Amino acid sequence: MHKKNVIRELLIDSTHGIQKAKTYFEERLDDKLLLDVLVEFALDDYSTDASMTASYWISQFSEDLLRGIEDDLLVLQQYELNSISVHALVALGKIQSTRGLKYLIESKITPKLQWEAVALKYHLKHLLDI
Repeated sequence: MHKKNVIRELLIDSTHGIQKAKTYFEERLDDKLLLDVLVEFALDDYSTDASMTASYWISQFSEDLLRGIEDDLLVLQQYELNSISVHALVALGKIQSTRGLKYLIESKITPKLQWEAVALKYHLKHLLDI
């Protein structure tokens, strides 16, 4: 069982480059229970450091574990803070989430690169069902 207060402190330490904290997470990227705790922090923590770093570490987990939290990742990708949402976008890319891809194109690429997004949709038509 992971103590949330300990994990939170490790997340903040990891944000600030403390190797012991980074090693803690690196050695546990196959731990589903830790992943679940990290999702809680990414979705709900009041500290930007903890939620941002939780989102980063989530993106480092394997595709198999990430598939099990796709719905949470779809929520995280919509967060206003890029420091949280970008890592969810990466994780959704790792699992080749079609819903994540659609959001990426429509909400992130199209507003800045409209014609490039149109071209990308044609390239990915077989994946997007459009």
